[in-house]
Amino acid sequence: MYKKWMLIFVLGLGFGCGSNSEDKGAAVSGGQGQDLGGVAVMVPDGWVTEPPSNQMRKAQYKLPGDAGDAELVVTYFGTGGAGGVDANIARWIGQFSESDGGKTSKQTVAEMPVTLLDIRGSFVGMQRPMGGASETKNGQRMLAAIVEAPAGAFYFKLVGPEATVTKWEQSFNQFVKAMKPSAGGAKA
Repeated sequence: MYKKWMLIFVLGLGFGCGSNSEDKGAAVSGGQGQDLGGVAVMVPDGWVTEPPSNQMRKAQYKLPGDAGDAELVVTYFGTGGAGGVDANIARWIGQFSESDGGKTSKQTVAEMPVTLLDIRGSFVGMQRPMGGASETKNGQRMLAAIVEAPAGAFYFKLVGPEATVTKWEQSFNQFVKAMKPSAGGAKA
């Protein structure tokens, strides 16, 4: 009887393995589902959902770390977007000085084109309206993704101390791979 149950167990494991998650979105262990109005995401355990600090942000998360917290910001500008993918990647690279130059890659998630950026260096940030420059922060890292959803492009930008971003790199990658277009469409 033991051998029979063991055989059933082993066969059951074999049939349950090997699912192809490409183009369908990968599962994120734990976490909380969130619809961003055009893209549905699974927020990993350990990320802290915060109220967006301004109207341009669809969502905002704090990713805690011993070296200091990192912040992931999600923006969406409607079907017209905020310039092309290459222009946004160039702008993000320009937010760093003394950088490693950045590395870009492309993938497809749930039939949505995704462009990724990984860059390290001194984060200068964006020029502020009214002329104020932001403070330069050394030893920073950015992981970013532009997801070309049916409702328009969504921009995901994770920035913080290199050690903190590295700590959360795997969950960021799972977060991106688990995205799916949402049925509700985007709310501009």
